[in-house]
Amino acid sequence: MTATVNDGTLAVLDGQRFAAMVGARANALPAACVETLAAANLGYEILLGSEREEQLLRALHGSEAGDLRVSGPHRADDWERGWNENLREFEAADGEPLMLVPKYNGHRVLRLAGDYVRVDHPGFEYAVYTALRHWYFRRYFTDVQRVVELGCGTGTSLMLLAGIFPRLHLCGLDWAESSQRILQQLAQRSGRAITGKHFDMFAPNDALELGRGTGVLTSAALEQIGDRYEPLLERLLAGNPAICVHIEPLRELYDEGSLFDDVARRYHHRRNYLRGFLPRLQQLEREGRIEILEQRRTGLGSFFHEGYGVVVWRPLGSRGNA
Repeated sequence: MTATVNDGTLAVLDGQRFAAMVGARANALPAACVETLAAANLGYEILLGSEREEQLLRALHGSEAGDLRVSGPHRADDWERGWNENLREFEAADGEPLMLVPKYNGHRVLRLAGDYVRVDHPGFEYAVYTALRHWYFRRYFTDVQRVVELGCGTGTSLMLLAGIFPRLHLCGLDWAESSQRILQQLAQRSGRAITGKHFDMFAPNDALELGRGTGVLTSAALEQIGDRYEPLLERLLAGNPAICVHIEPLRELYDEGSLFDDVARRYHHRRNYLRGFLPRLQQLEREGRIEILEQRRTGLGSFFHEGYGVVVWRPLGSRGNA
């Protein structure tokens, strides 16, 4: 795919641009990343001048809206209804995987590399997110025997992992019963080793079985627990997994001196999304308890904020297992 540029405002997110997002060389991208990008309509227009100001104002006013839904344990029923809707559509479509794509991915104005961009297709964000998962799954889960995803939702990441690593044992944990029903159907239809268990990240229980050779994944899941991550983090440390990969909104990666970032930070705060988690990991690293392998702002976001920051770490006791 070749980028098309017109006066610096029209472009295509090609392999070179994607490689810059993950800090890699374009020729180092796995074929699946390149194919995912090439198969999608990833044209976009960078918004400048008054159009950019208009979007900044819209995002600022949106972050101050009185009806914003705040994350927390009180939202369990919302997620149950949401994943149940995906389940019904999945069943009605005879197991069509596209029916499992969460319905909140569809903005036509996104955040990308420090700009607001108007995208050509509503599937832009999800396609780039899929390419990010291809990159990070291959980078960090190649040598594990099992992956446990916390807050797995409709199981799209688990199915992606099953396609990349057919022999991998996969377990999805979620507080919504409809999520477990989806995973059960995915396992039956695909013949892959996928299991689902009920799990509440606010009150972690024995369903979180880790140990040597296990990778942990979260993606747009920890965002829901605000600053109440300590019990879960202690469980992860005690479980001594090989590696933990988090694709989450990380407010600490925003630029303190940027209005563009301050608007996203305000929205993040109002929604009570994940906060303090990255500094806590950095503290644990200074204490010699963990090793942070990567922390990165990819620059991809929905309209209001960036939900695709990356932090990868492992307990020091698991050295050599990943």
